[in-house]
Amino acid sequence: MSSNPSVAGFRPYGGCRKRTDVVTLLFDEYECVRLLDYEGRQQAEAAEMMKVSRPTLTRIYMEARRKIASAIVEGRQLLISEGNTDFASHQSNKSNIIMMNQKIAIPTNSGYLWPHFGKAPQVTIVTIEEGKVKESVVLEAPEHEHGAMPKFIAAQGCTDVLCGGLGPGAVNMLNQLGIQVHAGAPAIPIEELLSQYLGGTIVYGDGNCHHDGCGDHHHDGCGGHHHD
Repeated sequence: MSSNPSVAGFRPYGGCRKRTDVVTLLFDEYECVRLLDYEGRQQAEAAEMMKVSRPTLTRIYMEARRKIASAIVEGRQLLISEGNTDFASHQSNKSNIIMMNQKIAIPTNSGYLWPHFGKAPQVTIVTIEEGKVKESVVLEAPEHEHGAMPKFIAAQGCTDVLCGGLGPGAVNMLNQLGIQVHAGAPAIPIEELLSQYLGGTIVYGDGNCHHDGCGDHHHDGCGGHHHD
């Protein structure tokens, strides 16, 4: 289900700009912003509604935010184009996707995704450029204290978090820091995980952590349990 824009675009007040100096927001980008920011839906739900993978949804959303920011900061006219309404085409035609650069934080241990966000002994920072892995660095995780992991990840300049289970407090904090959360990822080797993520084939499970310690508050009991 989608919603047609109520207006064709927006014009800035003040200053003088040429009519050709515009930013064009495609319909799929508009729909992504509407679902995530206006309706407050989760990424998994929005991706299913738009019939795209979650990585594809993230790329559409990042490009939409870049365009909106450009229009606001540079005082440019923003037009909404209805030319791209076939959301499923993003899966079959990668040329329609503008591959955004990403810096992804993955809670890890010994080369595998660690299933509990706030209790991970390590964090693997992966830099993505043009849809390919450019660099991967393994860092020691911060002390397991309230809010430590989101702040640590933000300090590394990360744009995304790819993880297993985490608490709602961690999700809220990461979102407030402008970091996209891809929760419910499987505890598999990092190389395989990234291959699935970039290829849009990753299967996400339950992204909720039902124990203390996964990014909300410290609790020794969390690290010893595994989520199905």
